[in-house]
Amino acid sequence: MAQQEFTRYVGYDDADAFRAFLIDKYVSVQKGGLFFKEKLPAPSTDEIAKAANYTAASFDNAADIKKSLEMWLHDANIPCDSGALSEVMAKAVAECGVNKKNTYFVMLCWLMKYLGTRPSAVLFVGSATLRELYFLYMLFTAGVKVTLVSYGLDKDFDKLPYQTKIYLKDGKEKAPIQIDFEKIDLSKEAQLSEMRAAASRVSGMVKRMDTTAAGIFEDVLKDRKKRVIQSGGVYSDEGDIPVVSAALIGYDEETVYTNMLVKFKESFAGLKKQLIFIEKTLDNPNAEEVRALGTISRSSTADMIDGLAMAIDLKGDKTRTALAQKALRELLNELNTGNQTVVMNYGNKLVTWLYRCTQARKYSVQYEDTPVVLYYGDISQSEMYFLNLMTQCGFDTVYISPNKKNMQTVIDKNLGGLMQIFELPQSKDSGSYPTKAIKTKVATVAYNAERDLDTMLYGGDTGIYRSFQFPNSQSVTLKTTFEEIAILWKQEARFRTGFATSGNLVSVPNIFAKISGVENGNINTYWDDVRSKLTPETLLNIKKKNPAEEAQPDLSVYRQFYRNGEIDVEKFKASTLNKFSYLPDRLQDMLLYKLQETASSGFIKLQGDELMCSVLHFGTCLNKGFTQLIQRFDFTRKIPKLICIDAVEDTFSLWECIQLVLCNLIGFDILVYTPTGYKNIETFVSNDAFEEHIMNQFLYDVEVPKFKIPSEDKNGGFFGRLFGKH
Repeated sequence: MAQQEFTRYVGYDDADAFRAFLIDKYVSVQKGGLFFKEKLPAPSTDEIAKAANYTAASFDNAADIKKSLEMWLHDANIPCDSGALSEVMAKAVAECGVNKKNTYFVMLCWLMKYLGTRPSAVLFVGSATLRELYFLYMLFTAGVKVTLVSYGLDKDFDKLPYQTKIYLKDGKEKAPIQIDFEKIDLSKEAQLSEMRAAASRVSGMVKRMDTTAAGIFEDVLKDRKKRVIQSGGVYSDEGDIPVVSAALIGYDEETVYTNMLVKFKESFAGLKKQLIFIEKTLDNPNAEEVRALGTISRSSTADMIDGLAMAIDLKGDKTRTALAQKALRELLNELNTGNQTVVMNYGNKLVTWLYRCTQARKYSVQYEDTPVVLYYGDISQSEMYFLNLMTQCGFDTVYISPNKKNMQTVIDKNLGGLMQIFELPQSKDSGSYPTKAIKTKVATVAYNAERDLDTMLYGGDTGIYRSFQFPNSQSVTLKTTFEEIAILWKQEARFRTGFATSGNLVSVPNIFAKISGVENGNINTYWDDVRSKLTPETLLNIKKKNPAEEAQPDLSVYRQFYRNGEIDVEKFKASTLNKFSYLPDRLQDMLLYKLQETASSGFIKLQGDELMCSVLHFGTCLNKGFTQLIQRFDFTRKIPKLICIDAVEDTFSLWECIQLVLCNLIGFDILVYTPTGYKNIETFVSNDAFEEHIMNQFLYDVEVPKFKIPSEDKNGGFFGRLFGKH
């Protein structure tokens, strides 16, 4: 027998996990092992009579004990190190009380009874005596794997001279786990043990591949072997399963989008891949499907989850069965908030949907290649959990919806960030999955050449961008010193730190700062600084004293256009309250996206209906100067400016604050000059939204000069200066 290990458990951290561990150990020793609870039984008269044939000549002499023990080992034909075993036996006889003869015969009887069965492992649960500890160590010396669960109650352990050779396992909990081992259903526990072993075997097998919005469909159509090799692995039937898990939400150009979906679905006709297509909401389990899981034990939530997992059997695919069982247990444990009924409902849905999609209750499951789950349309949180389960089972999962209302559900229920999420700029109702391609214009050779050149010049990380290449922006407010503002002010977006592009989105580094006070009290230099910041892309707002009060608008009319803090973009676009209706759809979509970002940013000091209604009302009251400037804003180039001069005592109104935050999130550079240092923007805007630079003096009752916004320099640039009129 090869020497194994001796482990002593004196504590644990998770009671449920440790209970499962003990039951697993108990089940495993039922086949070719030994189990003892609390104590070893005393030898019988017959056992002592048989042991008398191997009585040592002297119980004080280790050599005599060794000679007798070797005689028995030889007769019993037990291969082990007799010298090492005899050494432990001699120590036990010497240390376990004054009656050495009694100790010798008890130990020998135990060896003859238990080691004679050639056990592979032993589990002892209880507070072992010194004599029992010596016996367990003798089994260990003979090559038996020993597990002692004493919870630290084995007080004689400190007397055992072999402590350093015993592996100690501790934990924060010490209370003994109460288990009635005699009532354990060995058949069920053996299945559980087998399930856990299978889960361990397949752990780490499924690996999510990274993809891109443009590459999802191409990556899904690749076979498993190509994926493994491209990732640098070595392919084998039982090896890694690289999968794609991605969501494509929203749409861009409708004709291209529709034709792309039609072509993708049609691509499966000639492939070995199985397509599982889901378009309608998955129905809850029916009565028959509920009955199929009706025998699941509910004695505890842990037992119930194990029972649900064991109900999964994808006949013909042991690997995916193990993956599904493992994934379901992990998923339900994550969803377990203490309500057993809720967990059971989730489990019932997930197992039922798994069987429906794979047809495993009717047919043997045999996949030639990585199967694909394609879910189209609106989605619930339970269905998101189902896609998570299918991904972990080794399926590609692709979720597609042109309706961006689904974005928050997908983000919130994307457990573990397993699914990559890609957002396209436009949104519409999901409707049905397209079945017919839309007739498109045929490109000429010259057009295709131009597009190829366009891709070469403006694609990837070339640093060269086509005019209005990006339909949407993400602002990144820069944290700067006061002196840096002058350096950065006239830089194009693409040259600033923090500029980045990804897909159809561009990150625009911008400035949002309040300048409180006047440096050294020099008002002329102060106004010169303002003049130096004026560009043809600047909107200038000088705060007036005692402005005329405007009638309070009825904001309640906007309540119909949002739900749970999310604006219903399509409904609002179609309403008479949409003051952006004259703008192109791409611009309307961008502005409404930014209104949502304004409401969700936490920068406005309002909540609930007051926040949503105010943002919708005041955010759409931008005058044409604003919208024209936004329409000209190419996110990679010149950044529009908004300069506010507040030399009066009035604070900023709510509409001013909302529009400032909106402009900041669109990507404007914003400066608020406040020579008095008084409170203004802070009335409704969080300090997290902007930087404040405080000068060393404050001036009051200053007169703001007239400023002139410079016009476009039509002969600007190198060639303009070279060939323009002088």
